[in-house]
Amino acid sequence: MTELEALLRAHAGRYSKMEPADAVKLLYQNEFGGGHLIRDAEGCLAYLRAEYDAVSHDPDAPLLENLGGGLVRLMLPALDAEEYPLEQVARDFIRSAQVHRGRMEAFLAKLRVLEAAAEAGVFAFSPEALAAYLSAYRARGCPPVSHSDAYRRAYHPAYRVMVRALLPEKYR
Repeated sequence: MTELEALLRAHAGRYSKMEPADAVKLLYQNEFGGGHLIRDAEGCLAYLRAEYDAVSHDPDAPLLENLGGGLVRLMLPALDAEEYPLEQVARDFIRSAQVHRGRMEAFLAKLRVLEAAAEAGVFAFSPEALAAYLSAYRARGCPPVSHSDAYRRAYHPAYRVMVRALLPEKYR
C-alpha cells in the first residue's frame, strides 16, 4: 500500500462522514499545501486569530494530523497559543506556503488513486458519487475546495496546513 493509499484509508476511517469534496480537499492539500488561503500576512493573522477564538479548545486532542509528503494539519483546537503564539503560527503557515509547491499533473494522478480507493469501498460515499463530483470538478479546472457541510457539522475543522519541518522542533 502506498503512502497516499494509507492516507486515504486513515482519513476515511477517522472521518466517516467525508463526502467527495472532503477527499478531494485532502488530496489538494497533500499536493498543494494551504497557500491558496493566503492573501496577505496581516489578513492571514487576523483570520487565524478569529478562527482560533471561535474554536472549542481541547488540549487532549491531537495537535497534528498527517497529510503526507511532509505536510500536516496543525489542529487549532489542540493548539496552546501561549506556547506557540498565533503570530508565529501565521508566519510558519505563510513560510510553508512559500516553500511547498505542487504540480497539477501530480494532483490529477492522485485523483485517480482516489477513484480506485472509492471503487475498493474505502469511503462511505459511492464511486458513482465521486465520479459525478469529479466530472464537475475537473470541468471547473480543479480549483481549491471547501469542506462539505456534512463534514463541517460533524468535525468542525479548524487547522492550518504546514510543512512539518518548519514547525518548532517540539511540535514536529
